[in-house]
Amino acid sequence: MAPLVINGTEDTPEVIFDPETGKFSITGTSIPENARKFFDQILAWNDEYLKNPNDDTSVSFKLKYFNTASTKYLFDMMVQLKTLAGNKKTLVFNWFFDKDDDDMFEAGQGFSKMLRYPFNFVQY
Repeated sequence: MAPLVINGTEDTPEVIFDPETGKFSITGTSIPENARKFFDQILAWNDEYLKNPNDDTSVSFKLKYFNTASTKYLFDMMVQLKTLAGNKKTLVFNWFFDKDDDDMFEAGQGFSKMLRYPFNFVQY
C-alpha cells in the first residue's frame, strides 16, 4: 500500500500517512472549500489501511486552525482509526498545540472526551 501524501495549501493541511511505519500526521490549517471532497480521500485510504494495519499506529495532529466542517471529518477519521484499539493494535493520538493557544488545547480535549480515548497532549 502506498503512503498517502497530500501537500498542504493555505486552506488545507499537509497529510502524510505512512502504512509501513504506522506514522500518520496532519499539519497546518484545515479550512477546505469542500471538506467532504478533501477528507473523503483520507477516509477511503484509511479503509484500505485498516484491512492490513501496522501493529502500532501513531496519529499526530499539529493544526493551527480548523473550521466546523473539518471538525466533523477529523472526528470521523478518529472514530474510524479507533477500531484499531479494539483489534488488539496499538493506537496513539498525539495532539500538538501552541503554548499560547488554549482553544486548540481545548479542542483536543474535546475530541478525546467525545471519542472516549486518551490523547497525548504536546505543547510546543
